[in-house]
Amino acid sequence: VSASGRRLFLPPKLPSIPTPVTVTAPHRFRYYQNVCASSYSFVWWDWKRWEREIDWMALSGINLPLAFTGQEAIWQRVYLSLGLNQTDVENFFAGPAFLAWSRMGNIHSWAGPLPSSWYEKQLNLQHQILQRMRSLGMLPVLPAFAGHVPGAVSRLFPTANISRLGSWGHLNCTYSCSYLLNPEDALFQRIGQMFLAEVIREFGSDHIYNADTFNEMVPGSSDPKYLSSVSSAVFKSMTQVDPKAIWLMQGWLFVNRPTFWQPDQIKALLHGVPLGKMIILDLFAESQPMYAKTQSFYGQPFIWCMLHNFGGNLGMYGTVESINKGPFEAMNFPNSSMVGTGLAPEGIEQNDVIYELMNEIAWHKESLNLTDWFALYPQRRYGTKNHHAVAAWQLLLRSVYNCTVYMKNHNRSPLVH
Repeated sequence: VSASGRRLFLPPKLPSIPTPVTVTAPHRFRYYQNVCASSYSFVWWDWKRWEREIDWMALSGINLPLAFTGQEAIWQRVYLSLGLNQTDVENFFAGPAFLAWSRMGNIHSWAGPLPSSWYEKQLNLQHQILQRMRSLGMLPVLPAFAGHVPGAVSRLFPTANISRLGSWGHLNCTYSCSYLLNPEDALFQRIGQMFLAEVIREFGSDHIYNADTFNEMVPGSSDPKYLSSVSSAVFKSMTQVDPKAIWLMQGWLFVNRPTFWQPDQIKALLHGVPLGKMIILDLFAESQPMYAKTQSFYGQPFIWCMLHNFGGNLGMYGTVESINKGPFEAMNFPNSSMVGTGLAPEGIEQNDVIYELMNEIAWHKESLNLTDWFALYPQRRYGTKNHHAVAAWQLLLRSVYNCTVYMKNHNRSPLVH
């Protein structure tokens, strides 16, 4: 059973296991998803496709997945209750295929509005997703308020302290330049708490929430006090509703804007939240691990993630040596605050072997023998032994799947470019 399909030849009666077999993972969490995957891969999925994906997650040992579907229906309720009209709401959300970046505040309005049927259908789908995830022992990560608001909020609350961030993705301010509430403004807590309370009322909670205020966007100030006030305000809007809240935040912003995010700025943002109440996704750790540059995120727990795929591209590519060593180096880093491993591809259904390998590594305390692992992989993949297949996969191991230089996978693998 792989992420892209299954080849099972099960006997009518499964063999008995005389004694229980127990394997304990070295870390608490095995994370899955990238916020961008909801647009690159998941956007048009129905329940049947989601059910297959969630079952694969369970078979792979994943216990901490994102669960972002249906949140626009919740935001619609919140904004309408604040006094915005339906046109304001429709002018704010991006179209379905671009919601990933709309949710992170990178864009607004682009390819919108959402179809009127979208809200209720996605809300119902989210209920099915959450029920299945929880029934299989997972802790779904729900969305929280990061500070971005529709521009129409300034019309209803003219005294609110709202600034605009810079443009994103070569778009002008018609579609980007997010409106950001000042963390000290009372409206920040009002909106943040309204949203999370409605999320929990609708979906329940497992107490872990995601919010990304500055994803690929430069904050308006580099003053550490300001950055701490932002993270403190985001976290307060969670804990005022759910005292057990833990904030899961992407660490991609530190990779994306290294000239801005110097040690003082990173530490200020992270220490605006009590230690242990925030989990950082070291999102691109197989190529640019941030834990080593930040003294293990200055004490905040982190998850070592393999990003691997950018933009849903399909080139054959992997960094097997890096992912076979990286998690264990992070585990043994001085004063390591590592609490898990994760898969964070922007797009899925490509290079299954890399994800199967990473999922297995999550259950080990030391590196695997890659030659042996790749020798056994063809039988698992094809359901039969074949020495030609074994030889072919050894060639792939030594070539396209063992990139040892920094490279983002934008279809520049040897077999594509």
